[in-house]
Amino acid sequence: MLSAIRKHDFTILLTLYFFLLPIGKTLWYPLLVMAIIGGVLFYQEVRVSRSFEAGTRWLLLGGSFVFIPALTSLITSVDLARTSIFLISYPLFYLSGYFLYKRLSQGVSITPAVTGITLIVIAWGILSIWQYLDPNNPFGPGGIHNQGIHTRDNQFVDGGLMLGVILGSLLGFLCFAIWQNGHRAISIMLGVFIIGLIFISGTRSAWLSAIVTIFAIPVIAQIKGLKPSKKAFFGLVVICLSVIASGYALVQLPGLNVKLNQTFVFLSNPTRAGFNEALSGRLNIWEDAISLGMEQPITGFGVNNYRYAVPELSIIKGRQFLSTEQKDDGAVRARGASHTHQIFMEAFSGAGTLGVLGLVGLFIFLGRTSIKVAKAGSIIAAGALVALWAGFFPLNAHNNLYGGWMSAWFWVWMGISAGLIFPKAKN
Repeated sequence: MLSAIRKHDFTILLTLYFFLLPIGKTLWYPLLVMAIIGGVLFYQEVRVSRSFEAGTRWLLLGGSFVFIPALTSLITSVDLARTSIFLISYPLFYLSGYFLYKRLSQGVSITPAVTGITLIVIAWGILSIWQYLDPNNPFGPGGIHNQGIHTRDNQFVDGGLMLGVILGSLLGFLCFAIWQNGHRAISIMLGVFIIGLIFISGTRSAWLSAIVTIFAIPVIAQIKGLKPSKKAFFGLVVICLSVIASGYALVQLPGLNVKLNQTFVFLSNPTRAGFNEALSGRLNIWEDAISLGMEQPITGFGVNNYRYAVPELSIIKGRQFLSTEQKDDGAVRARGASHTHQIFMEAFSGAGTLGVLGLVGLFIFLGRTSIKVAKAGSIIAAGALVALWAGFFPLNAHNNLYGGWMSAWFWVWMGISAGLIFPKAKN
């Protein structure tokens, strides 16, 4: 029994991680086990090889673009505890990604995990559709957000409205993986299904992630020199028209058109106020983030500290997000929005110019790797990188880059990407 678990630890832990994503804090358990095993494997690599393999170096370099600026932000951090928590947990997330890389580079097949994750996505989708169609569903009212088990404050689990974010990355990865295994019709049908779920999720940043993935498909095909047959081209046109027609029909339905109408409200009110309304007040948050970065231009106010740094501004644009909270010692302190919802704004306010330069370096680093993989790598390796870009591309209105959830998400895709890019024979 134990030998079977050890033999299939990659599939078990990765599938369990995705299964637990909507179930509150339990998602950290498989990550912790990955980190422990990854730590042992990392020690063995250093002890035996006395040097780092290509994939290990790639992971270390990629992670340093975020970690080093975060480390320097300790100098001016307004909450050393929160910044320190990120700095302590980040290496653990790295080891989780390293575990995924190491197992894949050792030849473990990713197909069983892809199958398991696909089945989980289908189950999530059924529950989300149920939520929209049935007002008496057990997850709470749908309409704007239809995320099934991922719904916040539902009676079953501590959901976080992250279904769209999760599927935004899984769209490219699962479809590319299934396509490479020869099941092209299933790949296309699953892609259309996931795009529909992303739309009804009501998470607009996930809509952009889906657009990134769709845009990446012809780009990768062009780089690889692939030319679709007339039959494939005709099928693609039919699918695109079907998706457009279905999307148009969906936005006419009650509830689903609310977010879309809000997104384009600035067309009828092309002012700063209209743009801010379309962004759900995030323009105010971003302006406050820029003000924070200007006050501490080198190292920022400490990563993961936006909420506690904002009250220190003399002029606060996002006053509607201000509130107070009681600390463990009974003291009351002011706080702003939980985070900036934009990756560069988060870096500038938390880690200053060094944080921004780090992100620029990271995206150049990932861009160079992506071009190389698109030219000569496997389709599934390209799919893993597309998943990474879909989750963290620069212009999206992301969740908190320095929060635990997104740090784990980043390293899961970094680890999978490294394992598929650097198989053992090439190390």
